[in-house]
Amino acid sequence: MKKKFAFLNRGSNIDKKKLYQKIVQLPYSEYKQDFNDSFDKIIKNDLLNEDQIQYLNSKYEERSKWVKAYMKEFFCAGSCTTSRIEAKHRTYKRFLNSSTRLTELFAVFKDLEDQEIKKFKDEIKQISKKDEKNLNQCEAIKFFGQEYSNYALQKIKEELIESTNYSIKKRSNNTW
Repeated sequence: MKKKFAFLNRGSNIDKKKLYQKIVQLPYSEYKQDFNDSFDKIIKNDLLNEDQIQYLNSKYEERSKWVKAYMKEFFCAGSCTTSRIEAKHRTYKRFLNSSTRLTELFAVFKDLEDQEIKKFKDEIKQISKKDEKNLNQCEAIKFFGQEYSNYALQKIKEELIESTNYSIKKRSNNTW
């Protein structure tokens, strides 16, 4: 969307720049109501032509794929980004280039796969036996255990542990 509406950010027109910022911030809306309010203001703005409004309306139909407030509705095991994939690509790029032989390519893939499996096993071992036993009795784990892999279950268990291990701290402005 940034490229499609970049023209709004050029020049000295303050209203155009504010509209551009409002459009760019749409994906980061934490609450549906905030997103909907901002979207309505953008659509009603006189600075956009009919094609741009139609484009935004088509994007609105797909909002569950790109707006944070709507993405929260879908189970994603605590990960809503592609950071792991991007990290893999960065690693591939560092070790591989156009002159890499096919055997070297497979060796790099195998090494990276082995590292991931080791990391996965280490993550699973980190949960203490006591927490593991208690979490296995949890209704959510029993429910998801029928549908998801051990890795996904471990991630759910980690989130459950984090959500129950919290402390209340007093803020500087006398609120909790």
